[in-house]
Amino acid sequence: MVTLSTGLPTTVAKVAHPVFVLSYGQKNITNDITPYVLSVTYTDYLSGQSDELEVQLEDADGRWLRAWYPGKGDSLSLKIGYDQAPLLPCGAFEIDEIEFAQPPSTVTIRALATGIKSTVRTRVGRAYENTTLAAIAQRIAKRNHLVLTGKIRSIAIDRVTQYQERDVAFLTRLGREYGYAFKIVGNKLVFTELTNLHENDVVATIKLTDLKSLSLRDKIKDVYQQAKVKYHNPKTKKLVVYGVKGGEVTQVGQSTQTSKPRSGQASSGDTLKLATRSGSKATAQTKAKAALNRSNLQQTGGTLTLMGNPKLVAGNTVQLLGCGQLSGKYLIESARHRLERSSGYSTELEVKRVALPQKGKTASSKKKSGAGGLKVYGVKDGQVQLVGTSPQKGKKK
Repeated sequence: MVTLSTGLPTTVAKVAHPVFVLSYGQKNITNDITPYVLSVTYTDYLSGQSDELEVQLEDADGRWLRAWYPGKGDSLSLKIGYDQAPLLPCGAFEIDEIEFAQPPSTVTIRALATGIKSTVRTRVGRAYENTTLAAIAQRIAKRNHLVLTGKIRSIAIDRVTQYQERDVAFLTRLGREYGYAFKIVGNKLVFTELTNLHENDVVATIKLTDLKSLSLRDKIKDVYQQAKVKYHNPKTKKLVVYGVKGGEVTQVGQSTQTSKPRSGQASSGDTLKLATRSGSKATAQTKAKAALNRSNLQQTGGTLTLMGNPKLVAGNTVQLLGCGQLSGKYLIESARHRLERSSGYSTELEVKRVALPQKGKTASSKKKSGAGGLKVYGVKDGQVQLVGTSPQKGKKK
């Protein structure tokens, strides 16, 4: 007699299960605290802000307020992901805040990425003259016993003042001014040029159907076609105006005319005007390009929430599909990885679009472009496209 199980699969495929590994100091405490964990949240920022860790625990018997009460300044380290795949190493953190609430009785532990030392948080007043961005970064790194990493182009700076600012705030402001993301990770002070991040390959393709929730905005205000930098040269006592448009810089005298906005434009048509004190034309160009890119990066962006994905971290790029005119390549500015007892593992992203979607060609456009003459291809928006035809050469009369 044939048994009922004949012909049925003998094994069941395992489904990846979200997991976390939490250590207190050098000790792995995952098994000890798992019965009490309500949620674990890791937030990764691209620039200017310390990464954050939050652990929410139930405390019905009061152990977290008594015997297990953590010490402020003690260290935590976290890994998060799925049990059948490599985990995302979130790094080390220092406990910064402990919150107790009831009912129900809960304790929330909040921690900041280690490396944010008291020296970095100290307000400093200092002027830097006849130097470079890299030299300033190196000086601050040395002062705080950090290791400077990342590539910083040679950018001359005549003078810049740290107005009783914390080193973190000062470097963030300076980095943004010249097109760099700045962040402290552990004992490293990391500088990354933003345009390099924009050009990186995407780590994931996200379809509209993959999302739990979506909120995107597309605006025209403060989206500029060009930038003009007024530079007062202290040696020649002359005001020089540089214009940046289409990635190129030219000297345009003292002209500050702007064009009126036209309906349907991707930008407002306005000109972004800056006054700067810089050491050279190249420095003025870098500053103007950074300001133009920074302003225009705000055109399209928002938040995406989807099933947890350890590959989605700040600084990576993703391709968003199925959103019509809002599809395209997006830079992750922050990523919040949350593992909850009630709802599982999710990732929430703050994103900004850095490239438009590739436009497909219609049958009619192909027919039109192929009618006589030689096909002309060009590079547009980073893609090779058919841009027209050249007329056939006629015979000389």
